[in-house]
Amino acid sequence: MRAWLDGYTVEKPQLFYLRDELTGQFLAKDNQFKNEDRYFFWNGADPLTHSIGTAWKLTFTQQEIGSMETGSYEQIPVPVEDGE
Repeated sequence: MRAWLDGYTVEKPQLFYLRDELTGQFLAKDNQFKNEDRYFFWNGADPLTHSIGTAWKLTFTQQEIGSMETGSYEQIPVPVEDGE
């Protein structure tokens, strides 16, 4: 509460999409399995232009990326929402 009253903000970590450099497909994690890391290639709508539901995770922090063996993925920064 004090932070809100004094005008402090919490910096959110930069998020990235990971796009395979060979296929152009995005890396995704299945959120239905919270205790397991199940990754796959996203074949749905382009997450850069369409809203994606919460069953899949398509954005990752630099720390998450550093902890996985991502291979040859392009890191695409997620735009920061205005007003956040």
